[in-house]
Amino acid sequence: MIRIKVYKLSQLITAAILALLVIAAIIVGAVSISNNRRDEAENTSAAMAQIGEPATSGCPVTADKPLLRRAAEILEHDAEKFLAAQLPFQPRAVPVTAEGESPDVPDQPERIRVEIENIREKYQHEEKADKPRVLIYHTHTYEAFEQNPDDPYPECGKWRTEDSRYNIVRVGDALAEELEALDIEVVHDTTEHEPPKLGTAYLRSLKTLEGYAQRGEEFDMMIDLHRDAASSRNTNPSCVTANGIKYARMMVLIGNGKGSNGNSFSIKPNWKKNYKLAQAVTDGLNAEIPGICRDVMVKNGRYNQHMSENAVLIEVGHNKNTLEEAVNAAKPLAKVIAGLLLSDESKGV
Repeated sequence: MIRIKVYKLSQLITAAILALLVIAAIIVGAVSISNNRRDEAENTSAAMAQIGEPATSGCPVTADKPLLRRAAEILEHDAEKFLAAQLPFQPRAVPVTAEGESPDVPDQPERIRVEIENIREKYQHEEKADKPRVLIYHTHTYEAFEQNPDDPYPECGKWRTEDSRYNIVRVGDALAEELEALDIEVVHDTTEHEPPKLGTAYLRSLKTLEGYAQRGEEFDMMIDLHRDAASSRNTNPSCVTANGIKYARMMVLIGNGKGSNGNSFSIKPNWKKNYKLAQAVTDGLNAEIPGICRDVMVKNGRYNQHMSENAVLIEVGHNKNTLEEAVNAAKPLAKVIAGLLLSDESKGV
């Protein structure tokens, strides 16, 4: 064990004065012998300047300014500073609190801090890469729900609004929050694809998906989140109730790759793979809350599902549902999706 002997300040001062007496005698004698000793005297003056005493522009120490008198003045005014300057190899003392614990040490040097931050970011990135990734986007961004007289939204068309607090984007926000709470990494893309024309929105949402592909981003599931239209097909009842909570009913839609006129797209989705995932989501939802999800619908079209075998279109409620009912549906939907992606069975979906 290494032991460090501690001296009182008074003892150090006495020792320093004695040392200065010896040094003064040597310097005075040396000045009268050679010019080299004069250089030593100049170095001594420079040392004094370092601790706050004015230098003498390289002039040698003479009897006009006795070294002992200067040393006495320095010791009288700032003994601790003088000793610190004369003992460069003395270990820096670390103050100890009354409880016997050292106070907080200063921050790490910048280089070390940056290296630690880089290691932390790399670890977080690797940890995140292990999580399933889900992309949520909206081809029909402005789809909205039944107006609430107590909290109406500004319409840009019947049952449509650009205000994302009231349209399908709000449901996407809720779904993203629920999935993230279940340890799923989510990218919620809120790009507005409807303008300038609703009929060509799928062309613009396809560009969004192609952008992710070009950047090398991969997803375990790609969800085009919509709300349905009550008049387009049998959507009754519009919601189900479980534990006193009303949930909008849902439906998963798959495109078979055929055009509206019967011709096929040049690049078709592997719709049977997409259908398998759609059926797994439907079964999971109905097991969670019976009747909450209608049967999978297969339609002409591809709905951008040629971009991935894990792409689905999910309708959450319809225009006669309230926003609250649609937002409520996000919780069981997230639970089912997370269950599929986190289970071993999801690898075969």
